[in-house]
Amino acid sequence: MAAGFYYIIFNPAAGAGTAVDTFKKIQARLDDLHIAYEIKVSRYSGHTIQLAKQIGGFNHRDDAVMLVIGGDGTLNQAITGLHQTEHADMPVAYIPAGSGNDFARGVGLSQDPLKALDQVLAADHPTVIDIGHYTEKTRGEAGYFVNNIGVGFDAAAVAATNRSRFKTILNRMHLGSLAYIVGVIGVFFSRKPFPVAIYVGGKRTYIQQAFLVTTTNHPYFGGGVRILPGADPRDGKLDLIVVEHLNTPYFLFLCLQLLLGRHTRYKRVHVFESPRIELETPSLEFGQMDGEELGSRPYELSFHVEKQNFWFVV
Repeated sequence: MAAGFYYIIFNPAAGAGTAVDTFKKIQARLDDLHIAYEIKVSRYSGHTIQLAKQIGGFNHRDDAVMLVIGGDGTLNQAITGLHQTEHADMPVAYIPAGSGNDFARGVGLSQDPLKALDQVLAADHPTVIDIGHYTEKTRGEAGYFVNNIGVGFDAAAVAATNRSRFKTILNRMHLGSLAYIVGVIGVFFSRKPFPVAIYVGGKRTYIQQAFLVTTTNHPYFGGGVRILPGADPRDGKLDLIVVEHLNTPYFLFLCLQLLLGRHTRYKRVHVFESPRIELETPSLEFGQMDGEELGSRPYELSFHVEKQNFWFVV
């Protein structure tokens, strides 16, 4: 059954404003095809959650699809809001319009907005894809992630990138990944290693000098970096990678291996895979979820896989 109506959530701030052009292209194509839709514009941080709750709470159509136009953070908030209603099974379509767009890469959705729309319009039934659910016991928080949650190096790089005066300029030039790389370099020389305990399948693994700890739903983070090439968003499992503290030559060597997809074979890189994962960090560390900052604090995180109905073909 084809979708009969699209509730569109559009974030004009995504991609440092480049999402506006994407939205205009999508709207024009929908109008040309005489497809019924309603637009809701996200105006501030957290607004997308409220809009998704409204849509999920008031929709009574069996053929409706929520179409998100924005970045990975916008998609995260839309799914979070939808899961706070009785209609969490409503299919979610997505047009990537952010600076990273790792979710689209991870599930096989085109980076080209009109091609992505073609994939959405070609669907005639939902496709089920994994998403992650987390509980953070230190502050009693819980939520969802579509890409990954990171503690340590990658999260500090996200924080540094968000504070960079070059981020907006590079995003407008479609070079958002370069801003992240600049943040990575700066953070490498300032971050200190930290202890982390990982719990998988009843087994505890303690790593004294961790540098990067990332739980991911698919291979990508940081705007196209294949941090875990074997991660599969359809296998019912989450993947966690821990990279131990490295000296500068080893770091540069491992970066090269990362680009070649061979970094996970080295002894200072630890990979875990399971439907349920827990981790604890006693020290104050930066955290990030789908590219959004979680702040600096100790973490006691529990993860498990849930299923989400999406609306596109791959």
